[in-house]
Amino acid sequence: MALENHSSETVVLTGMLVGGAVLDPAGREGLASLTAAVAQRGTVSRSYDQIYDQLDSLGASLSMGAGDYVVSFHAKCLGRHWPAVAELVADLLRRPSFPPEELQRARGEILTRLREFDQSTRMVAARELAHLVYPEGHPLRHPAHGYRATVEAMTREDLAACHRLLFRPDALIVSLVGDLEASAALDRVSEMLGDWSAPGEPLPTPGLAAHHPPEAQRAVFALADKSQADIALGFKGIPRRHPDFYALDQATEIVGGLGLMGRLGDNVRDRQGLAYYAFARMAEGLGEDLWSVSAGVNPANVERAVTSILDEIRRLQDEPVAEEELADCQNYLVGVLPLHLETNDGLASTLNDVELFGLGEDYIERYPNLVRAVTREAVQRAAQAHLTAERYSLAIAGPPGP
Repeated sequence: MALENHSSETVVLTGMLVGGAVLDPAGREGLASLTAAVAQRGTVSRSYDQIYDQLDSLGASLSMGAGDYVVSFHAKCLGRHWPAVAELVADLLRRPSFPPEELQRARGEILTRLREFDQSTRMVAARELAHLVYPEGHPLRHPAHGYRATVEAMTREDLAACHRLLFRPDALIVSLVGDLEASAALDRVSEMLGDWSAPGEPLPTPGLAAHHPPEAQRAVFALADKSQADIALGFKGIPRRHPDFYALDQATEIVGGLGLMGRLGDNVRDRQGLAYYAFARMAEGLGEDLWSVSAGVNPANVERAVTSILDEIRRLQDEPVAEEELADCQNYLVGVLPLHLETNDGLASTLNDVELFGLGEDYIERYPNLVRAVTREAVQRAAQAHLTAERYSLAIAGPPGP
């Protein structure tokens, strides 16, 4: 996809290869992430220094990473330089050399990050919530960066195998936005990638469905030398294409997003003083990703904070949201999209999401009506259908108890 925006002198080239951490093999959790990290550090014909000397000479930036569902890349440069940057990106995608010394550097960076996560009550609670919600072997159970033990075990051969599986033209989505001529840009990209052949085997399709637990479950994790506890309470969510997506999204905003984090911020943090922060989040994905509430609290207030969070979830289920709340929510969601689309980055990422989730070419035009079609009753029904104050999962990370 290509879109002209001559009000800017820059071009954003961004894209994704569908199939990310959800396709990590058992025992190699984090493989897509490490593969993406090393793939941008050398090709068959370019060393690490040559790649970044070229980018510096063009005043361009480039990054690559992996999430649950995609390996993504992002480059930004002046309009006159985009063909050179695109040639470089194509080389990185198709012919990475995975230099052994760069593998060690990238591995070290990820391991450092994972050690930092292990000392963060907030990150530990979030990681362990996924462990509670998704059973062993589920593709959404592990963090995209993997675990220290699995990252330490990965070999260059593992990365090469991951590249053969995920880096393929039939899984590629590319968007260019900015100071370019759209049709000529598409022709040029086709020339760069036209001889890239897809593997004979189709991309695997992981099972992404999940189930609520039969009853509420919780786990507590003690971290020494901490003064704050972090709560992560959640459920399996719904896919981006689910018919209830817009209603549950607005329920999420009302309970823990709008303003200073919705009802949770107003009640749990401000009125009761039980939390330093509290918010709700619904992940957007191809599968049944997490719906969660996160809160940082004084360890003495954990149980009261959990009770108050559950009360707010029950309130969503037991009574329709106020007309004013829904209007504020819809005005915010409709109003924030044009702001996002003001930049080349925002336009390009939106185009990629439209393609990834199959939202339709007229999605941007339809979006306001999709949002405003949601009623108070629909928000309540979505909360009743997909959230439950009785079958939640709860992870708590904080200082050891008395």
